[in-house]
Amino acid sequence: MANGKGKSVPPKATNRQQAKVVKTNQNQLIQKVGKPSWQFSTVDKAGPFAWPKGSPEESAIVEKLHSLDSMTWAEIQGKQHHSLSVSSLSTEAVKRLEEIKLDDEIDNLFSFHLQGKPRIICIRHNDLAYLLWHDPYHKVAPSKKKHT
Repeated sequence: MANGKGKSVPPKATNRQQAKVVKTNQNQLIQKVGKPSWQFSTVDKAGPFAWPKGSPEESAIVEKLHSLDSMTWAEIQGKQHHSLSVSSLSTEAVKRLEEIKLDDEIDNLFSFHLQGKPRIICIRHNDLAYLLWHDPYHKVAPSKKKHT
């Protein structure tokens, strides 16, 4: 294949995949290029982590998600926004997943840090974030650190 200047371009250079995959220290694959897409169909509207409730705080949530949707997952994932391990989940969260029949998604939970304690918990599949819970008091996966 030739570029516009008559030079030959190796096939590898023109057939690159859009999304690059890297392993994290948690041995999970994340897409380096893909940007998140939000799905609201899984939002839990009942139970201890229900939302939306129509509060001004929820406007801040939408703003936060809006600020993240221009970033790639590699840029998002880190200390503040991360996958949740099964062992980090509270008994209440595991019980609620069973009640709403989403306990088979327990390995795909992802936490978005808002500000202070509040979190948004989603089910992540590749670039899709299926929004699930608003966790204003950090009770889904309580921190074991002091003063957090």
